[in-house]
Amino acid sequence: MQFEEGELEQEWFRKRTYKHFDRPVNSIFVENTIDPSFVSTHSFAPLIQFNKVTKKYKLCAVERKRKVVKKSRAIMYASHKDACILSYYSSLLGNLLNNYYYENDLDENVIAYRSLGRSNYDFSAKAYNFAMLESPVSVLAFDVSGFFDNLDHKLLKSKLKRILNMDELPKDWYAIYKFVTKFHYVKKDELKLIPAFLKSLDTPGVEPIATVAELKREKINFYPNPTHGRGIPQGTPISATLSNLYLMAFDKEIKDFCVSIGAFYQRYSDDILVICSPEREGEVSKKIKYLMDREKLSLNEEKTEIRTFDKNKREFTPSDLSQYLGFSFGYNDVFIRQSSMARQWRKMRKSIQRTKRYAEINIQSGKSNKVYTKKLRRKFSPLQYRNFSSYARRGAHAFNSRSILKQTRRLERAFEMELQKIKSDLEKP
Repeated sequence: MQFEEGELEQEWFRKRTYKHFDRPVNSIFVENTIDPSFVSTHSFAPLIQFNKVTKKYKLCAVERKRKVVKKSRAIMYASHKDACILSYYSSLLGNLLNNYYYENDLDENVIAYRSLGRSNYDFSAKAYNFAMLESPVSVLAFDVSGFFDNLDHKLLKSKLKRILNMDELPKDWYAIYKFVTKFHYVKKDELKLIPAFLKSLDTPGVEPIATVAELKREKINFYPNPTHGRGIPQGTPISATLSNLYLMAFDKEIKDFCVSIGAFYQRYSDDILVICSPEREGEVSKKIKYLMDREKLSLNEEKTEIRTFDKNKREFTPSDLSQYLGFSFGYNDVFIRQSSMARQWRKMRKSIQRTKRYAEINIQSGKSNKVYTKKLRRKFSPLQYRNFSSYARRGAHAFNSRSILKQTRRLERAFEMELQKIKSDLEKP
C-alpha cells in the first residue's frame, strides 16, 4: 500500500492539528502504522488530560425553579503518532465488531460509535414507532455508572482475544491493550503553570508543546491510571470502540432475551433502552442488572427511568414523557427535549450579543458600516447547513411531528427578529 506525499486519504486516518508532544504525522509514519512489528515496539507518549465541563438545567421539584448542575468529565487525548496508531487499530476492531453485529443480528441494536449512515432521530423514531405499535408499553432507560472508568481489564483482554479469535494477544495488539490500561497522563492545567509551555500552548501552529525530557526537567507530574485493574481513558481514537467490544456479549444476550419476550432493545454507549409490555417490566430490570453484574459494571439508579407509554391516554404531564437520544416521547407526538431546546436558545442569544458587540466596535471605529451576519445565519437559519435547525427539521420529518416543527420555527423566528433589530439599530443609511 503506497501513499503519495500529502495524500493521506485512508478511511481510518484523520489529520489532527492540535498541540501535543509531537508534530502531526507524515505519510511514512502512516505506512509504518499498518506494520505490526513497528507498532509492537512503538513507545507511547503520555496523554494530555483536561476536564470538560457541561451545564445542565434541572427543575427543582421543591422550589419549582430551574437550577444549574455542572458535570465534569476527564478527557484525555493522545499524541499525533499515538492517535494515528490507535485510529488504525480502532478501524480494525470496528470492522471485526461490525461482522459480529451482522452475524448476531445486532446491527440495529448497537448504534453508538459506528458509521451507519443514520442520525439519532432515525433510531429514536424506530423506538417511538415500536412503542406506538405495541402500546401500552413500559419504556425502561438505564445508564451505566462511570462506564469508561470501570471497564475491567481482565474482561477487556479476554474479549479482545475472543474477537481476534486468538488464545493470546499478538505483540502489536498487546501494545495497544497495555497502553489503554496502563496509561499515564499529564494535566493540561499543570502544563500552563510553566511559562514556556503556556507560551507554546497559546502560540498558533503545530510545534510540540515540549519533549518528554523537558517535562521531566520541569518536574511535571506523570499520573498513572487512577484505578488499578479497571478503566480506560476517555477521548482516545480507540476508546469508544473498546467500550462497544466490552459489551458485545451483553448486547447479544439482552437482545436475544428481548426478542424472546417481544421487547425492543437499543444501546447508545452507556445508555440502554428497552421497551416491553408492562407485565415484563420487573423481569427486564432484573435481567439487565444481572448481566451488568456479570460484566462488573453497575447501573446509575438516579438516572434509571421507567415510564408507561399509552397512546390512548388523553392527558399527560412532563413527568410522563420518555426521554431518548435528545427527544421526548408524548402519547400523540414527539418533542425535542426541553433541555436541548433551552441550550439552543442560550447559544442563539449569546451569539446574537457577540455579533452585536463586534459590529458596534467596527462601526464606531469606521472599519465597517454594516452588520455581518453570514456566519451567524449558518448557525441558526433553516438553510441547508449542518446546524441545529436543519437537524431538528429532519427530525420533525422522521417523526412526522408538528410539535418539533413548532419548536424549531419559534427559535428561527426569534433569531430573525433579534437579527433584524441589531441591523436596524446599528446600520445607518
